[in-house]
Order: sequence, then C-alpha cells, then structure tokens
Amino acid sequence: MHPSLLYPRNPTAFAHERELAACFASAVTHSLPIVLWRPPACSASQAIVDLSGAAQPAAVDFHLQEPRFVFSPFLSDDRHPTLCIRADLHLTAAGLTARRELWNGQRRQWEEFLATYQARRASATHTQPAWYGPSDRSPSHCSTYVEYCDLVRRAIDFIEASGLEKVVVSRTAEVALPAGFDPVTIFQRLCWRYPDAFVSLVALPGVGTWIGASPELLLNVDQHSLSTMALAGTQARPAGLSLSALRWSPKELAEQALVSAYIRQFFKQAGVAALQETGPETVAAGNVAHLQSSFHVKLPRNQRMALANRVLHELHPTSAVCGMPKDKALAFILQQECYDRSFYSGYLGPLHIDGQSSLYVNLRCMQLRQTTANLYVGGGVTDDSQPEAEWRETELKAETLLAALRPQVDCLASLPAALPLAL
Repeated sequence: MHPSLLYPRNPTAFAHERELAACFASAVTHSLPIVLWRPPACSASQAIVDLSGAAQPAAVDFHLQEPRFVFSPFLSDDRHPTLCIRADLHLTAAGLTARRELWNGQRRQWEEFLATYQARRASATHTQPAWYGPSDRSPSHCSTYVEYCDLVRRAIDFIEASGLEKVVVSRTAEVALPAGFDPVTIFQRLCWRYPDAFVSLVALPGVGTWIGASPELLLNVDQHSLSTMALAGTQARPAGLSLSALRWSPKELAEQALVSAYIRQFFKQAGVAALQETGPETVAAGNVAHLQSSFHVKLPRNQRMALANRVLHELHPTSAVCGMPKDKALAFILQQECYDRSFYSGYLGPLHIDGQSSLYVNLRCMQLRQTTANLYVGGGVTDDSQPEAEWRETELKAETLLAALRPQVDCLASLPAALPLAL
C-alpha cells in the first residue's frame, strides 16, 4: 500500500483506542521509539513514532521548527542527555500520517511498520503486550518509611543551618505487575481518570518505558503567547467536597508563595513588562489538590521563542521539584537522596506539533521493568515540615498511579506498611 495513505478515524473512541494500541505494539515489534500523550482537557490522545530507531540527544531550541517530542531527565548531562523523538509518523483522531519529506530515507521502516500496524489494527486477537525495559538492570533502591522520614529530618536540619527556604526530596516505591499487564491500557485508564493532567507513555529502545499523569505545566508556547505556572502545596481531596471548600495551612500557602515569587522575579529579570498573573487558586490533580498560579505573556514570535528558551533553561529544574535557592537545594538533593531520579522531575512534551509546544514537569510517573514498576514521588520540605506528614503526602501522590493499576494488581501489598495508604 502506498505510504501516503491517510487512515480515516473510526467513528468511536474505542476504535481510536485500538489504533493507539496497534501503533504502540507495532513500534515495539520493530524496535522504534514511540510516545503516546493526551493534553489536559482534551478528549483524544496522540502518538508519534520515530523511524530512525533511536531517540537522539539534542539540546532544545524553540527557534527550530522540526516537529518532535522531548524527554529530558532531572539533570541533563552527557550520561543522561535530553532526548528528542522525531514525529516521522503521527497518529491523531483523524488517522495515521507520515511526514512526506522523510520518505526517501525511511521508506523501508515505514512500509514494515505499516504492514504490522494494518495487521494489528484489523486483528481481533489479543497479543501479549511488550515494552522496553530500562538500560540499567540493577535493582532500584526504594526508601522505607524510616529512611524517608530520616531524609526529611536531614532536610529540615539543613534548612535551619543554611537559611534555605525549601528543598524537595523524593523517593521510589516498587509495585509488582501482573501477567498480562498492558501499558497502553494503563495509559488509557489514566486519561479517563485524570482529564486535567498531561498523560504520557514514552517507550524508547535502550532507555526504557515511562508512564505518567502530570499536573504541572512547565512551558506552553502557541502562535501568540507563552505560559507557565507555579504549582505547590498538596492535600487530600475529600470525596464530595468542592475545591472552594478546601482550606490551606500557613506552610502550604508559604510554599506556593515562594514558587510564585521565584517565577515572578525571573520574568522581571528577563525584561517582561506585560506579565499577566492569575491565582493562586485550588486545582484538582486526581485524589489530591494543589495551589496554582498561572503566568501569561504575549510577544512577537522571535521574542517569544527566545523567552521560551530562557524559561526552559533557567527555570528547570523548577523550585517545585528542586527547592530555593536552587543551587543549595540541588546540592543537598544530589548528596542526600542517594538514588538517581533519572527522568522523574525532568520535563517532557511535544514541540512544534500542530503549531503547539507544551512541556510538562514529569511528575506522578513510573518506570516499567520486566515484572515491576518503580513509582516516583516527592514533596517540598520547609522549616516547619513534619516528617510523618511528608511521608503521607508522598503516599497521596503515589495514589495517582496506584488507582489506575489497582484493577489489575493489588498494589497496596507492596507498599511499606508503616502507615496506611491515604485514600
């Protein structure tokens, strides 16, 4: 069949879900990078496939217009670079398309992928799901309740001794995956459960497979404007209680004010005069709520792209995942956390795809191994933090992913038993 074929979208959402599953399975069959994502407040998911066979290290420059998806670690360096996945194939609700200018160099890969995709799309037989495991096969360290509370206490001591305003510390939790676990099913379940989150499934040969549902926008650039947000403070969202009825403690209000002030100062130093700010307001993120302030600026294209580069390279890692001042907080994290965050608390999202560029902080995420998954969670520590409360906050955040996993596996059994999971 000719590569220029455009597959019309089937009339039901179920049909599009089958297309996403067929696209993912076909990419893994041919060892190709693939990303599935669903933007906030959007009904349809998208996917791109990179026909080169490997995500390539590349610095992000908003002036470059090539459509791609970016996946960046907490700290980008030669060992853990920012990765770019080319949008050679693009699956939307309208169907599957290929970039015409890449056919000459990628025709064989495209035709082989297309044949597999057609077969899987048409087949009524369920096949065993597969995904890419991490390049690092060594066991990951998961903090116990005692270890994490001790880390929080050390953070509090460091804040009191150094004058640091805030430091964000994190941990991992391991959960077992059942036979027949399907990453695309979990992705679709997260889309259904969290309509206001950026939901992603990133599967890269030689790197691994990550699934997440992030509430935090790092940077959005459209045809006219640039936006970012300050997100901080966390509390459980009781069932049946409206967001407007939630009340915030002085600690949570102060934490959110610190993040907002940091972003406000950045824009001032960048020479932005007409900054629009809204909030803080209470927003939902699954079973928890956060405080959020939004920042918005309109600029001509060249100025907008230049500012986007500054936002990305100067704000990341954000104070919401690192702390303030950033250099001192980062030094504490690298010395005391005692594990590699990898892509957790990095950023990810589409660049110049359908005229949109939206990067999100990689929160509420997990990395898949062969039979288990590692969940990554953390929280902001200030001088009036309580270690036990910080542990409970990480449990609340872990519930974002556990709730999607629970129909397939009893994840509670694999979590530390020191405190019950907050539901």
